[in-house]
Amino acid sequence: MMLNRNLQSGFTLIELVTTILIVGILAVFAMPKFIGTSSVDPTTAQHLVLTAARRAQQLAMNKGAAATVQLTTDNATQRARITYTEGGVQIIDYDIPSSISISNQVFSYDALGNVSPADTITLSGGKNVCIETTGYARPC
Repeated sequence: MMLNRNLQSGFTLIELVTTILIVGILAVFAMPKFIGTSSVDPTTAQHLVLTAARRAQQLAMNKGAAATVQLTTDNATQRARITYTEGGVQIIDYDIPSSISISNQVFSYDALGNVSPADTITLSGGKNVCIETTGYARPC
């Protein structure tokens, strides 16, 4: 009696690739939940404030009128707010997460994008934003 010796056991390449793909997807999306990382990174909040300041400077230069960036730590309405006048008062809000504290500041940009005086916006987590007299906003 002859036995069939061509039987092979193991996994196919498709099965292995599919398994690795599923494990990779789980690692990217599920692992941060289990590790318990903070929901808001201070660097992310810093970039949000930088974006608001740079956008206000651009609006002031583009519109030829003054724009104001107002940053507040009010827990109910914690935000970076840009206000400018164009056919009435226009408002653009950037929400700052309540887990991040931010110093109260008001910056007024002129038509050249300059601001006076230069100041520093203090964020929790050691991430600050410096606004120069030229209106340039940078991490500091």
